[in-house]
Amino acid sequence: MNFLTKLWNSIVEGFKNTPLFVFIILAILVTAPSLLGYMLYAILGLIILGVAAFGILAWRMRRAQREVMDQFRKQGEKSGHQHYSYRSRRQTTNEGDVSIHATQAMPEKRISDDVGEYVDFKEEKTNDK
Repeated sequence: MNFLTKLWNSIVEGFKNTPLFVFIILAILVTAPSLLGYMLYAILGLIILGVAAFGILAWRMRRAQREVMDQFRKQGEKSGHQHYSYRSRRQTTNEGDVSIHATQAMPEKRISDDVGEYVDFKEEKTNDK
């Protein structure tokens, strides 16, 4: 019963705060009830469109976030760092366990061995002042 009283009071306050808007809505309801129905459908359509736009925006933001995190992870793997994210389900290792990962081999020399020569020298001081 208390709920109905609060509801009625809020409706009366709405009439007091916006009498012109309420008068226009009542006039449309009395003179052209089908027009009010179309207006309600339009408002409902706008609400559905807004919810769909919000959902698409949230989905695109999550996808962009995943792409950026994947780029950082790949960049870290290239530089030799391991990245453990919340998505990866890697086995945890016990304390003291050692794991060895292979690294890239040294690239071949671009200059052949017969180019240049090694000169052994000794520095001598002179008495010139």
